[in-house]
Amino acid sequence: MDNTSLEKLINEANLLLVRAENELEKPQKEMVPFAACQTAKSSMFKLLQAYLVKNKVEVADSDNLVHLYDKCKNYNSGFVNIQIKKMGCVSGIHCDMEEYCMEPRSVTECVNHAKGIRKLLYQS
Repeated sequence: MDNTSLEKLINEANLLLVRAENELEKPQKEMVPFAACQTAKSSMFKLLQAYLVKNKVEVADSDNLVHLYDKCKNYNSGFVNIQIKKMGCVSGIHCDMEEYCMEPRSVTECVNHAKGIRKLLYQS
């Protein structure tokens, strides 16, 4: 992946994260937790991919969110502080991207995980 593609991936991830944050900022009656959850997970996925690509670690098309996280954690122990394996959509070594949280508190945790990943991406 060249620098332009990496930059595009990072920009997409950041845009998704902003969308999730904006959704969470809406009043309770207007908020759509499904939208916030899915965009936060997609942002995490792209941020993890970007981290690995930036650090020249191989990313396979078959890697799911958990696999990407484990690769990042093996590369940088700072990822241990991001507890994505405790998310409701994660079981064992799998994260079903089609599953989602309806609890705003859980979605907020997911958004915070994405922010933590982004911080590590920019530090590397």
